Amino acid sequence: MSEIKLNILDCTLRDGGYYNDWDFEAEMVLEYLDSIAEAGLEFVELGLRQLSNTKYRGAHAYTTQEYLNGLKLPEGPTYGVMIDAKAVLSEKISQQECIDKLFLDASDEKISLVRVAAQFREVSECFPMLERLKNKGYIVGLNIMQASLQSDSELMKLAAIIGHWECVDVVYFADSLGSMDAPDVERVYNALRSNWNGDLGFHAHNNMGQAISNTMKAVEVGCNWVDSTVTGMGRGAGNAQTEYLLLEPNIQKPMEKLSSLFNLVAIRFEELKRSCGWGTSVPYFISAMKNIHPTYVQELCADSSLQSSLLPEILMDLGETSQPHIFNKTILENVKSSIVSQEKFIGGVTAPNILVGRELLLVAQTDSTVKYQSAIADYAKKKDAILMSINFPELVPNLAYDYIVVSHNEKFREDGFKYLNTTCPYIAPKKLFPDNSIDVVFDYGFSIKKNVFENHGSYSDIPFRLTLAYAIGFCLDAGADTINLAGFSGFDKDDSRQKEMESFLSILSRSNLKLISLTPTSFSIEERSIYAI
Repeated sequence: MSEIKLNILDCTLRDGGYYNDWDFEAEMVLEYLDSIAEAGLEFVELGLRQLSNTKYRGAHAYTTQEYLNGLKLPEGPTYGVMIDAKAVLSEKISQQECIDKLFLDASDEKISLVRVAAQFREVSECFPMLERLKNKGYIVGLNIMQASLQSDSELMKLAAIIGHWECVDVVYFADSLGSMDAPDVERVYNALRSNWNGDLGFHAHNNMGQAISNTMKAVEVGCNWVDSTVTGMGRGAGNAQTEYLLLEPNIQKPMEKLSSLFNLVAIRFEELKRSCGWGTSVPYFISAMKNIHPTYVQELCADSSLQSSLLPEILMDLGETSQPHIFNKTILENVKSSIVSQEKFIGGVTAPNILVGRELLLVAQTDSTVKYQSAIADYAKKKDAILMSINFPELVPNLAYDYIVVSHNEKFREDGFKYLNTTCPYIAPKKLFPDNSIDVVFDYGFSIKKNVFENHGSYSDIPFRLTLAYAIGFCLDAGADTINLAGFSGFDKDDSRQKEMESFLSILSRSNLKLISLTPTSFSIEERSIYAI
């Protein structure tokens, strides 16, 4: 290990913000800051700073001086923020003007460090913003993303350029794809060190479970800055875990100074981790092996209609594209469509009039349904309602469902044994289940037509493969004029599933259908109470 002072920078509020839109609870932030200060960390990155305001993001996406003035920052650490070089370069004003809009002089701010994150190809354009920050009195960091994809000669050339600028205090190389191993860390370090005499830092990602070992390798070869986050909270599979790093023999902080941090992990962050889902997984491991941009994995994992066992195959194919390290939505959809069945029309049999004059309740399999399952059961009994489960009733299996509605077979292929081990009949497009013995009592079809919803007796035009859309089409053809919903609580407003549902509801609003939610919902649906008389 190098004899020079090691600076550990915790960037939980910045890198972790990719999982919660930088919208951390105020009380949690204060507990976090106190714990990090008590643990004796040298630097804390409080978030991003940016001009962009295209969607809702929490306070730590902007980390303004006004916000920081209201935040009690414990003594001890040096505080900083990060800016995205791409965002500055894309502004219509000069880099210097952009920096002036973002920052006062360091003497007038509560932060002393500003790091600029840049793709390798962007770094050569960043001198004006870096120089402006240095002239304002900041400690200036430059984070080179996806550094391991570059050759030694490219890294050496760039290091020489940065050295001539004389306005950067620390150069970081980031394992943005989580694909580096110890030899990679040493190679990149040596290439940069050959033409850079200043401080060097390393930012790890944990896709292959090597964030801690890679960080310690970086310290061993000579890096005197390293990053970490509490429980590894960070984009994709996350980062090196602060609480683990501080226990490493070559770093170890006094145990009595770590108790608050350990309590913070147990009481606050473990629950947040379960909710947000960062950490190592097979998809992230494959993405690291194939140098795939983490957004591909995030998009695939967020697609609830996609069979999870197909993700490895999709990612392996993405890894064979020309630039897997650059996210491209069109390429993602093309690769998905080559693997996942995307049949546009499946015919069916005319739906019988089983719902004419009947009370009807469609039940989602969500935590909301778990909460209200007793009220749903009472309602169904009191109203003699027909109860339909949207997809297999895994969360709430004990309700007296009349039918299970299934519109696509990806989930069936993943959990087929569950579908087969039930006596409840199915409403489904039978063509999708030709070799299986599920009891499809009503063979109802669908046609995928963008921005269209229309029922045709034996099938419905639906805008995308949303099981609720398919179920509503059947119910209308079976004679329903009012459809009640339970358990459709909704998702975060930026969740792709929320957007898909709202898009469908907008299309549905053109019809005369009466759609009512009997439990709380964030969707644009009329609400009534399942407890009412």
